[in-house]
Amino acid sequence: MPFLNGTVTYARFAVTGDAPTRIDQTVIDAFAANPARPTPVGVPPGPEAGWTAGHHILDENFSIERMAFEGWVHAGMRLDVVRVPPEVRRAYVAIAEQARSAAMEEGAPGWLSRTARREARAEAQRQWEEEVGQGRYRSSKLVPFLWNPAKRIVLTPATSDAVLAPMRDLFTATFGGRLEPRSSGSLALDMIASQGLLSSFEDARPDSIGRAPAGGQEGHPEVPWASGGPEPKDFLGNVFLLWLWWRFETGEGLIDPPNGRPIGITIDRSLESECAWGLNGRQTLTGEGPTSWAESRIAVANGKWPRRIGLLVSDGEYDWACTLQGDRFTVSGLRLPRAEAPAATPAEAALQRIDSIASFDQALLGLYQTFITERFAPNWPTVRGQIGDWLNARTREAVAVEPKVRSETATEV
Repeated sequence: MPFLNGTVTYARFAVTGDAPTRIDQTVIDAFAANPARPTPVGVPPGPEAGWTAGHHILDENFSIERMAFEGWVHAGMRLDVVRVPPEVRRAYVAIAEQARSAAMEEGAPGWLSRTARREARAEAQRQWEEEVGQGRYRSSKLVPFLWNPAKRIVLTPATSDAVLAPMRDLFTATFGGRLEPRSSGSLALDMIASQGLLSSFEDARPDSIGRAPAGGQEGHPEVPWASGGPEPKDFLGNVFLLWLWWRFETGEGLIDPPNGRPIGITIDRSLESECAWGLNGRQTLTGEGPTSWAESRIAVANGKWPRRIGLLVSDGEYDWACTLQGDRFTVSGLRLPRAEAPAATPAEAALQRIDSIASFDQALLGLYQTFITERFAPNWPTVRGQIGDWLNARTREAVAVEPKVRSETATEV
């Protein structure tokens, strides 16, 4: 139950359509009416999903006291998948064929007929399906689910299609609404939709920051991981990471969101970059202060854009640490601050953690909102030029000094 202990990983989803907008007993009853119930006998046609109360994979204690936390509902989706190992399938077929071969009359041909091989495969399939019905070869996992009906958002680590598809179907079947992923591009659209900037958003192209790598055409890069994905404006998340890097080194890492207290940021421990022109691969730097390394500056100046960074966030009262993937806007390994006073009950401890997650998420949104406002403001070309000048100056410093050998990790693909 990662939302309630340990580090936290999540992606963001918007709730659209006719879904509940407040927490009451009918919401809890809807969870309880769609519990996890794996098929007891036989082989299910596909993945099976159902709700749990969130504390563990068998938790069916659905109650508003255990699941509601000041505007948030905490639950879990149990996902069951049947996977018979290919080696087991082949072994059962081989055993069935061997039995038929041994039963052949003396002097008969050594090769089984097509009919015999087909019968052997059918027998083998009946055997492993019987074992599946007995509970073997089933893989079960718990996917945490944190939902704020009033704000119409869901936080969950459902980042792969194999997990997201059954969760979306289950949510729609239970509550009638729909879950829609919010990567950096679609999140930016949400932020500027009410500002009359939709045409600017549609016209936005990847920024030309730094110089193109050898063999690349000067101008706007392709950003293949965004242009080839479901949301072509996801490159905004990568420019956001570069903007954070610039603000971290030139503005003492202090950013004032439009609605909220100042937020301090530090980029540390990891920096993953990839060529925005799709020409010279990826780079991963792991260690203390990777943005100060010569390798990172040379990489960005030669066409590599940051995709994931180690990020420390502080709102002046609490500090969080995580890894942020810019284009997908996913958070992983989020470490929450210790509470000032130990919780008196498990429910109070859960409330403290969920409140901390919500506070971090609000701070992260504030940072991104500040960037998006600046990115679509009339003076963005000036800001972009300042970022480019900063990059060029730091790159000249980097190439003047041969990179030192470090105990940390620097890999390039």
